[in-house]
Amino acid sequence: MNTIIIKRMRCYENEDDLGDDEIKLRIKADGHRGVTLRNSDFDNGQTWSINRSYTFEHKITLEVYDEDPLSSDDKLGMHTFDGRVSMYDATASFTRDESDYELIFDLIVAEDAPQLFEPKLGRLNIRDFFSRMGRGLLDIKQHRTRILEPSIYQIGNEVISLRETFNRHASQDGAKNNTASVREWVQTHCNFFSKKTYHSNKPRSSQRRTFFHGDNWHKVSNELSHQIAGFQEYSRVTATDNPTSHETRDWNWDLFPDPQFMYLLGEGMKTKGQGNEMVPFIHNESETGSFPVQWRPFWGEYITFWGRHVWDTGHAPVRTEIHPMHTMIREHTTASHIGDNGAIVPVNQAYIGMGLSGGFPNGTKTRWKHEFGGIPKGVTGDSKDCWATNLKKHPLKFKFYPPVKRPSPTASLVFNIKFCQHITVKDGEQLDDFLSLTQYDNPSKGGKHKGFRDWHSITGFTPIDTPINFQPKATLIHGPDGAPAYFEVEANLSGMTDIPVGYYAILECGWSELGFHLLQEYEVTFEEMKVNIKGSTFGNEWHLYYGVNGMWSAWWNGNIRAGKTFKKNTTHRVWVLDRMPLVIRDCGVEWYGTDWGNEAIDNINVVMKGPKHLDALNEDYIIGDPRHFSLIRSDNRSTRLKIRGQGRNRFTSHEWIINIERTQKHGYLESL
Repeated sequence: MNTIIIKRMRCYENEDDLGDDEIKLRIKADGHRGVTLRNSDFDNGQTWSINRSYTFEHKITLEVYDEDPLSSDDKLGMHTFDGRVSMYDATASFTRDESDYELIFDLIVAEDAPQLFEPKLGRLNIRDFFSRMGRGLLDIKQHRTRILEPSIYQIGNEVISLRETFNRHASQDGAKNNTASVREWVQTHCNFFSKKTYHSNKPRSSQRRTFFHGDNWHKVSNELSHQIAGFQEYSRVTATDNPTSHETRDWNWDLFPDPQFMYLLGEGMKTKGQGNEMVPFIHNESETGSFPVQWRPFWGEYITFWGRHVWDTGHAPVRTEIHPMHTMIREHTTASHIGDNGAIVPVNQAYIGMGLSGGFPNGTKTRWKHEFGGIPKGVTGDSKDCWATNLKKHPLKFKFYPPVKRPSPTASLVFNIKFCQHITVKDGEQLDDFLSLTQYDNPSKGGKHKGFRDWHSITGFTPIDTPINFQPKATLIHGPDGAPAYFEVEANLSGMTDIPVGYYAILECGWSELGFHLLQEYEVTFEEMKVNIKGSTFGNEWHLYYGVNGMWSAWWNGNIRAGKTFKKNTTHRVWVLDRMPLVIRDCGVEWYGTDWGNEAIDNINVVMKGPKHLDALNEDYIIGDPRHFSLIRSDNRSTRLKIRGQGRNRFTSHEWIINIERTQKHGYLESL
């Protein structure tokens, strides 16, 4: 028999606004009724010591309720675990209805009772924990469905250097880096079930201080920049934010961290799935007024970014996050004419965005001092609240891999700079002007009100082409077999005379030959959008973001009314490689002129699996709710769809007419 030891439960935020919670913990073994434990006086900051053990054969289910004598009990969450693997000091979070409870337990599998939930039982697979495609502790199904199938990024043979990995993390992982072996390093960095890995100094929520003082975040360790990388899952503009700690609303994105970055998660981290099927992710935010749409992550990309590592204490449940960021690398796979004689070949494309301002969270004197020696003369008012980054002190370095293996011994690895511009200011007064621009929060008015939301439309600040000495430099690196493997890319702005406030580059990396691969180009046209339901009779302004496979468009309109159709005809030309999907998304907010009380717009959510993307309504080739799709026209070259919003908010409703046409096809897949 397997054993679970329920050690204790912590309350970080109770569910009842009027008093203590009456908590009921129900434990069901192998589907039986089980036992129920109660704590009738549970409040914020308290710990309930339980220390009871229960046996089970196949599975154990934990359910938590807040009992209500006048109505049905409020269910705060449920987790089911099986007996596949042992876990010690594991946590299960219960966070429904804005509550935040954590249960700490041991789960001991019968046949290996003394065994911990370690990275691999027996031989340690380095690639599982140190590569971009590494799945760490996730099983194959979790990794495939959550990361691989919706991914728009591919990679050839990745070269792994443990020495480089350890050096990269040494500046931000503190004492955890003092390990005697690779196995120990993995245990302290990659095991999201263990307090040896995740941060356990979790503070309680401080909503009162947040409202009156703008005290939204507590630093996890320091005000230095922290790096994290992984696959992008969810990305959207938030509907509401606290105006005492924001000048503009945040852009939010969820990341499935690479296994080697699990140590940046906090106790009770957010997860997709329940029980043994949990996949941890970290939620991240940056203010939209300081965050051009060209830099914003898209579903399925591989992203690397740097920013402020904090506990978000402004609301329950309290979690760690990067908020804000200052440097973003978005990578996705596409195609480009960089092959021999201008041939079209698969490439990985990196969108690089670096910005001085990530937002205005208050309490930033330490950051200003570290980055600039103090607040520069001329920076005044709310601009002093900026969490600022001196980009001269942060040279960007990353490994840039091709999307596929080398197609032949004669193929060469090609690096291309497609675009590179930057913006600088001369002194503190100009810096204050720029920071003031990033605080405008009504982009539908146009002009300066767009802030720093669109790189190609910035009032008062014109980006210039970056001189070659400040453009990204690429060094070709050969792998252990002596063949070209990847480029080491560095962008160093330390020699700039003026103060850089923004830097934007698009880079490409691929082989000079196509090889045995299939490339298909599609024109995805967002033809028209119809507003079915508005959230309020007073709200007539929508901020909408939409796109496909990493290509974003933004639309801000102050003349919204129910039943109105807007002609857009926005076309994105995208290439897909082999079995890569087409990923179509939108998100937005109905804005009422303040950060309070806005409505999130329902969103479209479509993943068309490759290579038969145009079989759009075939359940084998589409991920999404089929009730939200209507086929208007389809043939072997194009598909025209009506796609209705879903999910996020019943108070708004919209739909798109989208035409998808395949315009080019090169190469082939041997299995087709």
